Amino acid sequence: MNSLQQRIAERKVNNGEIAIWWLGGSGFVFKTSCGTICYIDPYLSNSVEAMFNQGRAFAPPILPEEVRADIVVSTHWHEDHLDPGTIPGIVKQNPAVTLIMPPSAMAHAIHWGIPCQNIQALTVGQKITVADVVIEHTPARHDAGVVGWEVPDAMGVFLHAEGRTVYHSGDTEYDIRLRKLKSQRPDVAMVCINGTGGNMNAHEAALLVWQLDAPVVVPMHHLIWAGNPSDDQATLDPQLFADTYRRLGGTGRVVLPVVGGEI
Repeated sequence: MNSLQQRIAERKVNNGEIAIWWLGGSGFVFKTSCGTICYIDPYLSNSVEAMFNQGRAFAPPILPEEVRADIVVSTHWHEDHLDPGTIPGIVKQNPAVTLIMPPSAMAHAIHWGIPCQNIQALTVGQKITVADVVIEHTPARHDAGVVGWEVPDAMGVFLHAEGRTVYHSGDTEYDIRLRKLKSQRPDVAMVCINGTGGNMNAHEAALLVWQLDAPVVVPMHHLIWAGNPSDDQATLDPQLFADTYRRLGGTGRVVLPVVGGEI
């Protein structure tokens, strides 16, 4: 099988479509018919192991030096979303790339030597347009419960392209503000389900996507770390999300993603 880098490069996307690949965790790659490539929350190293003794559950499906990207969105500065082992390598290979992140993440990126001109801060009520893609801020409430890792400006995003809208929740607890996103009725809703570290569990995520009424729903952040978490609230089985969504009456297509696989 061709590498993920080859498959992304060779994929011809029709007008009105967005090709999507899962990187594991909350990481995704998006490609439009114009060839614009956007990464959201790519964690392609093992940098968290040195900090928290938490290794990866699988090898990265693509290496930072293989990434070709026009846009990289980091929903907050935690290392599995703004990865010090990934972001500098992407910028080195893609000197014109636009990095989009909340303000608190900027100091981290600049500290790594990322040029300021590559970075755009995204805050409440804002949209940023790059080529044929619009990235719009959506709310998130993410309290990881670790002193020093507070991220009050963590965010989710809408990715608008090809006349479609993809919602990426970032890391977040269930929050009434998220229900209000139904007014834009995203075509795809990607939601965290791991239930630990300040995130929705599978039941809460299923309730949210049922309320959003998205035609396609995708669970995420349930597969990235080796071993089992000590928190007994963790919900790492995506089928639990799918079953709960169906019991609520959800009628959208549930996609249980595969690492490196295309949606």
